[in-house]
Amino acid sequence: MAKYDVRFKEEVARFYLKNGLSSTKRKYNVSKTAIYKWVRQLESEGFMRKKNETYSLEKKIEIIKYYRKNGTIETEKKYNISASHFYKWERIWVEEGDEGLALDRRRRSKSPKPKKDVNKDKDLLEENKRLRMENDYLKKLDALVREREEREKKKK
Repeated sequence: MAKYDVRFKEEVARFYLKNGLSSTKRKYNVSKTAIYKWVRQLESEGFMRKKNETYSLEKKIEIIKYYRKNGTIETEKKYNISASHFYKWERIWVEEGDEGLALDRRRRSKSPKPKKDVNKDKDLLEENKRLRMENDYLKKLDALVREREEREKKKK
C-alpha cells in the first residue's frame, strides 16, 4: 500500500507551486525529492498508475542515449518513465550489450516443473525402514554381546 494517498500528493504539489519548497517541506514534513516527483507527476500524467508498457530494444537504447546526454529529470519528463527503469537498462546495456538489453526479464520461464517420481518416494521409504530395522538389530546384538562379556568377567 502507498505511503501517501493521491489527494495528499496532489495537495502537496499544488501547495509547492504556490508557496515554494521551504514552506512546503515545513508544512507537510516531506522530502524535497518526493515533492519534485509529485510536481512532475501533477504536470504530466497525473498520480494514477500508468499501464505497463513494453519497450523495444531500439527505444531502450534511444532512452539511454537521451539520458546520458540530458540527465535524469529531462529523460523522465520526455519519456514519462521512472528513472529506475533506464538506470537498470543502462547497467544491463553496459554489462551485457544489446543482447542482454533485448531479453525480457519480467516473466518466469515457461518450462514445466518435473513431476515427482512416486516409485522413488516408495523406494526411499522402504530403504529407510530397512535401515532402521538394521540399526535396531545391531543395537540389540551389541547389547547381547556386552551382556555375555560381563557374565564371562564375573565367572573369572
